[in-house]
Amino acid sequence: MIHDLNVISGATIAHADVCIVGAGTAGLFLASRLRRHGRSVVVLEAGELTSSRSSSLPMTVEQQGIHYRGAELGRSFGLGGTSVLWGGQMIPVTPSDIAARPWSGMDAWPVDYEELEPYFGEVAEVLGFAAAIPTGGVSDQDIVKKRFSGLAVMGEEFAVRVSTWLPFKTRNFSQEFAKPLREDGHLAVWLNAMITSFDTAPGPGKSSIKAVTAKSKAGHNLTVHATHYVLCAGALETTRLLLEHDDRTNGSITSSGAPLGRNFSDHLSATCGRFHRQLFSRFNGAVAPVFDGGLMRTPRLELSAAAQRAEGLPSAFAHVTFRTNGDTGFDVVRNFLRRRQGEQHELGLTPKRLGRVVHDVTAIAYWRYARTRLWIPREAEVLLQVDVEQVPNPDSRIRLSSERDSIGRKRLIVDWRITADDVAAINKVTRLTANGWKNSGLCRFADLEVVADRSFNAFDSLYDVYHPTGTLRMGSAERNSVVDRNLRIWALDNCYVSTTAVFPSAGSANPGFTHLALTARLAEHIAGQSPRAGIC
Repeated sequence: MIHDLNVISGATIAHADVCIVGAGTAGLFLASRLRRHGRSVVVLEAGELTSSRSSSLPMTVEQQGIHYRGAELGRSFGLGGTSVLWGGQMIPVTPSDIAARPWSGMDAWPVDYEELEPYFGEVAEVLGFAAAIPTGGVSDQDIVKKRFSGLAVMGEEFAVRVSTWLPFKTRNFSQEFAKPLREDGHLAVWLNAMITSFDTAPGPGKSSIKAVTAKSKAGHNLTVHATHYVLCAGALETTRLLLEHDDRTNGSITSSGAPLGRNFSDHLSATCGRFHRQLFSRFNGAVAPVFDGGLMRTPRLELSAAAQRAEGLPSAFAHVTFRTNGDTGFDVVRNFLRRRQGEQHELGLTPKRLGRVVHDVTAIAYWRYARTRLWIPREAEVLLQVDVEQVPNPDSRIRLSSERDSIGRKRLIVDWRITADDVAAINKVTRLTANGWKNSGLCRFADLEVVADRSFNAFDSLYDVYHPTGTLRMGSAERNSVVDRNLRIWALDNCYVSTTAVFPSAGSANPGFTHLALTARLAEHIAGQSPRAGIC
């Protein structure tokens, strides 16, 4: 059931087995998994029924260091959260992504790959793309050999992996889980409920949370009592909540050495080359995403574990992207699909463009159904994009400001750093990719023009891709991590975290799929910790 704290007068009290903070991707997925285990759930969401940017709420941040775009463009509050914005690109981490990599300063994750693997299948089954996930969850050599054989001979430094994109109609989780949100009497979602405090008490080990208090912009209060609490408010906001709790409790989290807010990182993405196509159809037939069982699947050239070790590099991958001017039929189709997802987009369809749109849509349909590939417009600028994970850096951090928002909470400061090692990694991966392209048969279809060995200031495009990690890292000890292997906050007996901020390292994969697998694992863990109660 959905409630709005803005329209409820007076103080309200709610009870449940589990209280989840955040009704975004992780929060709604976790709620659905906990309900499957028979646990009652209350979800607190700072935004409204329709998701909106952080600027519409007191969620804006102060920027220091390198400007972090994800703080503005990568966050959305409201039912569904950032699932209204994301591309829904699903690909799991690899075993080497979560192993110790001392040459890059990467610690091993405290969770073994074999423990995560079953949950990859669970997530894929729930979201309807189980057929696209191969046994082992790491590589799909069958589709690589059949559809991307040219990329497979780029060199031993690379391994071709294929990601799967959720259909637009299932990317927005408020739509995907709409029925239980409306009808389940043991699942309550409170909108316009911004967390203002945790009420804690001494527990059998550390402190435990007795209740959380939320406040609406209208000044109404809600107190939730639960057995377990899970923070799913996104990497930045969840870190802010814990920084503020630590500040109010005289360092209850950080006094043991926990690096709360430290090692803030993201995938760095840079445009490192341009393809000049001589044979449009052959190029498209070699590198464009394919449609397999109704799902779009995209290839990427991931730096192999052996190459990372030999070259002293972090995880990285190269991929082909393209950019249009917004006036093609491709743009009209994409805007239409994004509107289905919940984003606000003008179609861009005008009488003047109608002829071109009809031509382009015909080409899209031909390539989609006859060739089972995505059509890349001839007018598009086709680019080589290189993405690398950042090396952990404790000086890259998020912390509290002395300024307060409209309901009295301390604002967040994002102090993001990019190091010379990060830039050097991009340059080296670019050179390896260029050599591989030149030595493969693909160079017959398109020339690759690259400019390697650029300094940070010389990049036309070097930016974050809204994959924030590190600030709530999980680990094996309180002195070097914020949460344990089960995502429980070391300093709080009954409080857990489910955001990408728990990742000790970003790896080579988009984090969404692995994050949801960790969330499914967390639901099972919480369900095993307490008996069923009820909701009121």
